[in-house]
Amino acid sequence: MTRSESVKTFFIKSVLPVAAALLLYCIFKSACMNGGELDYVWLWILCGLPFGLHRMCLWIIPDSGSLGGGIALFALNFIIGGVIGGFVLIWRLIVAAWYVPLTLLRMAKAL
Repeated sequence: MTRSESVKTFFIKSVLPVAAALLLYCIFKSACMNGGELDYVWLWILCGLPFGLHRMCLWIIPDSGSLGGGIALFALNFIIGGVIGGFVLIWRLIVAAWYVPLTLLRMAKAL
């Protein structure tokens, strides 16, 4: 692997996920304040939405119910997508931490 490929992979696998997580944290931090305290569960769900909503394989669709039931199921879909995305976000951050020493090793080998 060449030096430029190592740097490109480092930015894609490490810098971009961390920057996205920090941006989402800054956006949703004020929305998750509850009584002066930060509600970490809702912050985790909201930050995971962009990472998990498109990974849901099954959407719960109301068959013949009321409008309130349909709205509740629609909200449940978003909550489930946020929980899935929270796990994906944690995994992406673990991979980002792993790529720091891996990139340093690759850069040392490229010399």
